[in-house]
Amino acid sequence: MTHIRRVVAELKASLASGGIEAMARTHSAAMNSGPSYRLFCGLVDLMYPATALLDILKDLDHQVGQLGVAGGSKAVLRKIPTPWRAEFPEGRQAEIKTRPVIVFGKHGSVLTPFLVAASLDRPDLKMIGASYVAKLGPNIARCTYPVQLPIPTFRRAARRGILIRIGAWLTAKLDLPVEKDAARERNRASLIRASEHVRGGGALLIAPDAHNPRAKWRTGIGLLVTQLAQHDTATRDPCLVPYRIWASVTGVFHLLSRNPVTRALGRWEYRHPIRIVFGEPIPASAVIEQTGLDPAGITEYLEAHYRGLGF
Repeated sequence: MTHIRRVVAELKASLASGGIEAMARTHSAAMNSGPSYRLFCGLVDLMYPATALLDILKDLDHQVGQLGVAGGSKAVLRKIPTPWRAEFPEGRQAEIKTRPVIVFGKHGSVLTPFLVAASLDRPDLKMIGASYVAKLGPNIARCTYPVQLPIPTFRRAARRGILIRIGAWLTAKLDLPVEKDAARERNRASLIRASEHVRGGGALLIAPDAHNPRAKWRTGIGLLVTQLAQHDTATRDPCLVPYRIWASVTGVFHLLSRNPVTRALGRWEYRHPIRIVFGEPIPASAVIEQTGLDPAGITEYLEAHYRGLGF
């Protein structure tokens, strides 16, 4: 266990200093350093395809730098053994792809940011992302406004299944805890910078749902809309565009598993193409007319609208 703890510390340090590519090199070296880490990874991979995911993501920052956020996302999706398609409201696709927008919806799966980026095909797309996402590399960091999220405990993550539980634990091992007040201030600063990006004509992805599927949405999206309303925009009135992804949360893990039975289950779960559906754009000004400038009220309104769509 001492060797494994040392390797985990080295993985965390390499991720912080050199991104996902450096962490992949550290992992590869550790696999050759002794049997205990190989055995540990083998046991993890039987339940959660950590090695397969690392292989897919290790070149992500380089691809984003070379191909842009949309091109890099398409490259990742080509590595997943299942097709996908995007659907837009009739006559609104060009508007969604050019207008300043906040695209919002549930996390859905690990594929969510890639599906949104590939569908919108916008070089100006950025996202509100967990702090560890920005550590994947400098090109990804430029596309991310990092926020500190509470790391789910095993008990809380277990509500969404054992694979999500394991993934949450692995994430916790690679991220650094931040004091609560400091995290709140960092999050607010990121949301303000994100609103400035939208005011300047850009596109932004945010998934405001909480880890607990029964909990209310986080109010960050409400703060974003409030910030937009308090300043004149350089371009047209920004819109909020809901999305829904029809894809199994754990299905992609099954597809990438080394267990042939689990892979077969994944193929069954993805026997139909993944669908990402975008709803009608909602002008931010129209939301403000209904709710006023209270972030909690805006968030509640948008969550109710989202659920009313059947999303």
